[in-house]
Amino acid sequence: MPIGLEHRSFGCTGEKVSVIGLGGAALYKHSYEQGVATVKHALDLGVTYFDTSPAYGKAGADGRWVERGKSQLIMGEGLDGTSKPHLLATKLVSYTTLGGANPMGYRTLEDCRLQLKHSLNALRRDKVDVLQGHDMEKAKAWVPNALNDDELLDIDKEHDYENSAIIQALREAKKQGLCSYIGLSFNQSVALAHVFRRVKLDMCLSASQYSLLDRRSPRTVQPLVDEQGIAYVVGGIFRGFGFTSYEASPFRLSLQGPLAQTGGIFSDERLIKLAKTSGISIAALTVRFLIANSKLSTILVGASRPEEIEESVLAAQAGPLPPDIHQTLENLYVVDG
Repeated sequence: MPIGLEHRSFGCTGEKVSVIGLGGAALYKHSYEQGVATVKHALDLGVTYFDTSPAYGKAGADGRWVERGKSQLIMGEGLDGTSKPHLLATKLVSYTTLGGANPMGYRTLEDCRLQLKHSLNALRRDKVDVLQGHDMEKAKAWVPNALNDDELLDIDKEHDYENSAIIQALREAKKQGLCSYIGLSFNQSVALAHVFRRVKLDMCLSASQYSLLDRRSPRTVQPLVDEQGIAYVVGGIFRGFGFTSYEASPFRLSLQGPLAQTGGIFSDERLIKLAKTSGISIAALTVRFLIANSKLSTILVGASRPEEIEESVLAAQAGPLPPDIHQTLENLYVVDG
């Protein structure tokens, strides 16, 4: 009989969360109903950390989000009425538009307040446990007059991060009891570490730079986590949506590198061979490799079907990989620090 799902400290908050969390980016990949079923199954499996965003909907033909907001609606319905313990995280998004004719991205503190109000309605609750700024490596997240959604933050320039609309909004929401903990999510580890050394928050979400082929997050973010004691959440560990997807992730299109626009791990011949010889799927190899890092609070799995989140939970319950397989994977990375 498999052991229960491991729980870890969520930074210095006093909370404990399951080592596997459900990331909401892929919940609307197949259908609304399939997404709700995935959320409910995650609860049944003992998952206690759920992450979403008003940006998440479905990936369009160009790899960008369409039908934004569906993930929050799905997450809200899937968690509605449950008595099972969990933390729910959502985000404030700075895109100039969030689809259709209705701009939802923030530019001011009032924009953030309104966006959070809409998100709470979608999530069917009066507060969330964790509130984050989304895609904070983007210039528009910090610079009110930035017009290009894909322009990256120039960390060589001075910015008044603490007095930005997003940080003010996060601190205000926490003070007003609209959230318990606050943080920021980044797709670039260097930018994450730079900003977090200038603002003090409860948690960080490092997305898309920690996988079987990428070590940028642990090399850059982990020292920060050790210094500040914040919760360390990672996502984008499969480099695509779902375990067999090779499509580009919408939030990777503007970033450069060998894995920026590929499914990455699922098309790597070395990993395919290792999966065959070990009898462990690439998805399970990923989960079991990452859980060996005790610094991680929770690992978000962007599942789109119940069986996908179940595969990751079962992998985590199996524990870290045998030392020889783990060492083989340690030597395989493509991108480092």
